[in-house]
Amino acid sequence: MCELGLDVAVINANVITVDSRMSRAEAVGIIGDKIAAVGTNDEIKKSTCKHTKIIDAGGKPVVPGFCDSHMHPLLYGHFAGGVKLMDVKSIPEFLERVKEKVKETPKGKMILGFGWNQENMEEKRFPTRWEVDEVAPDNPCFLIHYNAHIYLINTALMKEKGITKNTPAPPGGEIVKNEKGEPTGVLLENSINLIAPGFLETGAGLFTFEQSKDALKLAVDDAVTWGLTSIMDVLVGDAQVKAYQQLDREGKLPPRVNFQIAFELLDELVNLGIESGFGNNKVRFNGIKLILDGSLSSRTGALREPYADDPSTKGIMRHTPEFLKEIVYKAYKNGIRVDIHALGDGANEVVLDVFKKVDEELHPVDPRYKISHCLILGEDLIKKYKDLAIVASIQPVFGMKGQYWAPRLVGPERVQYSHAWKRLDDAGIHMASGTDAPIETMNPLMNVYAAVTRKDPDGNPPDGWRPDQKLSVETAFKMVTIEGAYATGEEDVKGSIEVGKFADLVMISDDPFAVEPDAIKDISALWTMVGGEIVYEK
Repeated sequence: MCELGLDVAVINANVITVDSRMSRAEAVGIIGDKIAAVGTNDEIKKSTCKHTKIIDAGGKPVVPGFCDSHMHPLLYGHFAGGVKLMDVKSIPEFLERVKEKVKETPKGKMILGFGWNQENMEEKRFPTRWEVDEVAPDNPCFLIHYNAHIYLINTALMKEKGITKNTPAPPGGEIVKNEKGEPTGVLLENSINLIAPGFLETGAGLFTFEQSKDALKLAVDDAVTWGLTSIMDVLVGDAQVKAYQQLDREGKLPPRVNFQIAFELLDELVNLGIESGFGNNKVRFNGIKLILDGSLSSRTGALREPYADDPSTKGIMRHTPEFLKEIVYKAYKNGIRVDIHALGDGANEVVLDVFKKVDEELHPVDPRYKISHCLILGEDLIKKYKDLAIVASIQPVFGMKGQYWAPRLVGPERVQYSHAWKRLDDAGIHMASGTDAPIETMNPLMNVYAAVTRKDPDGNPPDGWRPDQKLSVETAFKMVTIEGAYATGEEDVKGSIEVGKFADLVMISDDPFAVEPDAIKDISALWTMVGGEIVYEK
């Protein structure tokens, strides 16, 4: 007897549902793009018909599709073909990578690079434009730091953009200069606008629309190979919105995409009457994004007190509290949610105060106030997180690298509240996990590994960095599934394997709850299903 008439039946699986009881099952039945039944093999088989597609999982774990709550697909795609600088250990090695790219690049064509980090180099300093000039005198070079808050350009690009020693830095930015007052080629934060205004949002100034569309296609195709069925593009402009819609219409968009539009476009959104949630189940407007401070490794994250190793600076605050309040108030008054990049405790303090004022004045329904990164906090700030029901969009993978410089940058007291995810969990804060790709790998299970072990990819330190802040596998796994759905207000339609939700599933190689914690990072996606259709198979 065919009770339900299933279109797809996944059987012989170790189904990890991530429902409220973290229950397990053997099989999942699907009708259309939704889950119709979850249960034993016998129960699901009763609802199969001649047309039912049977997928035998062979005992492998089947889990909810992974959600990445914070990534930059445009940058990921554009820099896939650029100079890979993530693992360079010295400035000579850095320059050699650029030199090799010059050999295959026509004279005059721009060279892109991504991923360098002075903290990983022997010299512990920024490279300079003069050093890059030695290997690339005739090609403009645009080389982005791994945190995407520092940019290195060479003299050719400086001349092309008309930057001189007298060029003023834009508000919220800095042009690094030497003792003679000459620009070294290093630009911080908003100084990116001297090179390509809107680049981070749209690729404007460096790429055509078609190039950016191709970059997004590359990124979303890679996403599903990691088991990602939903991604959050946290900073987009008009070009990306258009490209995502075109890819969706063309049937070339495997995962679901939520996107946050750059706050500079808020007035246009308000005038058009567009609110959070506008779109369809594949391409959906989530809200606006505003970057308030920078990063820890560049000392541009805004702290309440000076950096421990550089008492001359507390970091950079890109906007005033008054301006921030104006933007947040206007957004929520018009039904638009807000996500604010706030890394340091100084920036977090400002954001929390603004959210509190807006909450008291507007009383928005289910605002899902969101803060991205939340890297340096304090007990008082964590209490405010709880009081305002803040969604913390975090990147546990950052701690794997941050352990090597955070203690030096912020000192022994503040480091106790650095990457302090267990403190947030103990306070009952909703935490969603993202990779910030291309800052880190797209692998969502690397975030689970980092949160559970507090180790770098090589397994160091053996007991984990500040092991008191380790999270349970359950908590960390929820951060890449149901909590990712909660962060976008979609916990009722995805994030767990339950009847009525989208049939977004992943079959993975091993059970993260059964393997040794160190092995979690090595678990891979064997197939990825979005809306009942397999979009990737290994």
